[in-house]
Amino acid sequence: MCGICGVFDPRGGGIDPGLIQGMTRLMADRGPDEESTWFNAYIGMGHRRLTVIDLAAGAQPVFNEDKSVLVIYNGEIYNYRQVRAELERFGHVFSTQTDTEVIVHAYEQYGEACVDHFRGMFAFAVYDARRNKIFLARDRLGVKPLYYAVVGGKLCFASEVKPLLLALNRPVRAPLAAVDFFMSTGYVAGDLTMFEGVHQLPPGHFMRWTDGAPEIRRYWDLPDHPVAHISEEAAEEQLAALLRESVELCMVSDVPVGAFLSGGVDSSVVAANMEALSPGKVKTFALGFDDSQEHSELPHARRVAAHLGTDHVEHILRSDDFFEDLSSFVLRTEEPIVDPSGIAMYHLAVRARQDVTVILSGEGGDEILSGYPIYRTMSGLDRTHSLRSASGAAFMARKLGSMVKSEKLAKYLDWLGTDLGSAYKGMTNDVTDSVRSRFYDNGFSTEVGDVVAKRYRELFDTLEHGNALKRMAYVDFKSWLPDNQLIKTDKVTMAASVELRVPLLDHKLVEFCMSLPASFRLRGTTGKYLLKKTAERWIPKSVVHRKKQGFPTPIAQWFRQDLFDRVTALLLDRRAAERGFFRQGYVESVLARHRTGKEDLSRRILTFVMLELWHRTFVDTPCLPVGLARQVIDRRSQARTI
Repeated sequence: MCGICGVFDPRGGGIDPGLIQGMTRLMADRGPDEESTWFNAYIGMGHRRLTVIDLAAGAQPVFNEDKSVLVIYNGEIYNYRQVRAELERFGHVFSTQTDTEVIVHAYEQYGEACVDHFRGMFAFAVYDARRNKIFLARDRLGVKPLYYAVVGGKLCFASEVKPLLLALNRPVRAPLAAVDFFMSTGYVAGDLTMFEGVHQLPPGHFMRWTDGAPEIRRYWDLPDHPVAHISEEAAEEQLAALLRESVELCMVSDVPVGAFLSGGVDSSVVAANMEALSPGKVKTFALGFDDSQEHSELPHARRVAAHLGTDHVEHILRSDDFFEDLSSFVLRTEEPIVDPSGIAMYHLAVRARQDVTVILSGEGGDEILSGYPIYRTMSGLDRTHSLRSASGAAFMARKLGSMVKSEKLAKYLDWLGTDLGSAYKGMTNDVTDSVRSRFYDNGFSTEVGDVVAKRYRELFDTLEHGNALKRMAYVDFKSWLPDNQLIKTDKVTMAASVELRVPLLDHKLVEFCMSLPASFRLRGTTGKYLLKKTAERWIPKSVVHRKKQGFPTPIAQWFRQDLFDRVTALLLDRRAAERGFFRQGYVESVLARHRTGKEDLSRRILTFVMLELWHRTFVDTPCLPVGLARQVIDRRSQARTI
């Protein structure tokens, strides 16, 4: 696991070594074990290494035999041994045992189609000196991030945004569309970022430089096939086999491997398969809170750990730790993200790093087999909408949504007033038109338009053979999962110098699950039906069928009590008011309604908090490159003392 960066100048005007070194050092936490840079007249590359495979010979870039092709790379190719054996039959000669060298020779053999042969998580850059060509690729699901910017005719790329800010060397501005995406969903979707001029290479895509501009092509997408005809018994056996295979691939490592364990189905299935495959006890890690037993996952995780016989570790997070770490969280994630579990995960990763370097987790289980409650909620609302729309009730529902005080009720009325394709904007969409109109300043609302609505409608309508569940899952695979969940988990675990692997998002497993009938995904009120049925062979039924809890934090309680004064001081500060996005009266009303318990508006409060902290971290910072580098150094020092 690593951090990569580079600058490609197709004109050969020369690369500034100081810039590459500075970009590389801004990613020190991603690779604390080794730093390297490489230059010629056309390209400069930087790499930070966290040693996981071939501890002695993994420095990058890695070259082919005549040094005409080289690669820098972040991630893991889990099937690298099989690909290597195939390449050796073609006559390729290897000098290391790394998966990195497999990418070089696969590119030589297959060209841009090399990505089709890889099974894993990756973001890499290949430079072909013979053709003076740059080739960048990102894994299918978007587990590993890859950002880019075009600066003065040069292509700059990196695993994080901060190195690109150094290359841009100008004040940060947020595109208005990105602000609207964030306020609507809690993250920024697609190739947009909160940084004007900085973009993401989408998952399942590669990039090459053509005619003075980046050319981006998709090489993989979720399959759009008719539903598979398969019995429930056969599907269960195939799912169990794919789960075991994926976990086994993710356990390949030359350093200690552990698992995050919440006691939910997804993490428990991963831990159970690890324990079955491991010659010794698996190390598992769980998080709790010192002032909220209701939100603590510790009893559930403890029960699963005892059943599996893992070597279990528990870590406690306090409310003061949470608030004080918000600014650091923004600096780590770079994009503002409304997901408090990220802060909890960071603290747990810091603790885990004392014992292991690689962690497996259960991300993806809810997406692959429709586990989120919103899937059944939206399906039910859509059926109601279809029955009532002809009578004009849909229009009345939308009208009432703009009048009621409760934001939750307004949201449901808006959903009733429109069809599923227009209503569904991802797992976290709680900002419908009625809610949105309450908080934006009128001028800002007019400027941003309906970019968010168009993006999600386009995603929903992509699948020709998709039922409602499959279409909603597709939306989340293309937005919520890569742009919130996976960005968050990558950034916070790498900030602790831990490599996170997600076996439930192996692309072969995902493709299989997307082919299944809707009844295998959601049966009655039971989401993840087939996964839960399969899980019963490994973990107790009482664990499999307990109420979904996720990776919770008690922010509603904290924002009413311990943290209310600190949050109020931040959001009603003059600087926040002068940004000009929101009606100040609305912000005051949200704080008051939440404090009195009239409504749980903790997510809305956290959205405002994260946006304001993002501005203070990246927009208000004077002399950006120097100030940013100093912040990184300071944050790293703080992290090591936690």
